[in-house]
Amino acid sequence: MIQERSNYKETWDKLAPDMEEAKRYVAGHTDEMELDRTGLNTVNRIDRLIGINPTDICLEIGCGVGRVGKFFSPRCARWIGTDISANMLTYAAQRLQGLENIELVELSTVGLKEIPENSVDLVYCTVVFMHLYEWDRYQYVKEAYRVLKSGGRCFFDNLDLTSNHGWEVFMTGFSYELDNRPAHLSMCSTGEELQVYGTRAGFAQVTIHRWGDARVGLTGVKL
Repeated sequence: MIQERSNYKETWDKLAPDMEEAKRYVAGHTDEMELDRTGLNTVNRIDRLIGINPTDICLEIGCGVGRVGKFFSPRCARWIGTDISANMLTYAAQRLQGLENIELVELSTVGLKEIPENSVDLVYCTVVFMHLYEWDRYQYVKEAYRVLKSGGRCFFDNLDLTSNHGWEVFMTGFSYELDNRPAHLSMCSTGEELQVYGTRAGFAQVTIHRWGDARVGLTGVKL
């Protein structure tokens, strides 16, 4: 229920009792080929918007089953996948087996307190903000700033409320009776919301991107 939404760890462990259910709640389906297609598309988008360097230490917030990390890790020196769900990380470890430059970190709560400050070159978070309250979205943006080195880059995205697809998702949530809204129900953002988070967190060169009449993203640099 909606009052349970802030208990992200319990919610997402319950939604991921096995690999197939974990994939379903991460991506809406269980097809491996489609997971690979969308994961690679995300990596290419991040590379196009902020760049991925072979010497980068990169961190994903909410890595799930490793859908994106599978394609991100070969492009950087070290990839750190974080998630608040231990179950998700178990399945990520299985799907990413054989990749030698990865590290999986379970987050104890909202934030990145397990990660030292000034230790990462790139932080990204994709298809996660839709499951978070606004305060928690901002917390992750602030924490990204803390863990990034000087010159480090960030990328965050969400469903775009101003897009046609975003409005459809919004109306799906609107259709639930208040007491029947599931804790993981998707919620949208606007570009202005993300821009405020990035600016207030201290990022420079804050830029808003939109694509596919569905999503909105934030990029920024820590000077």
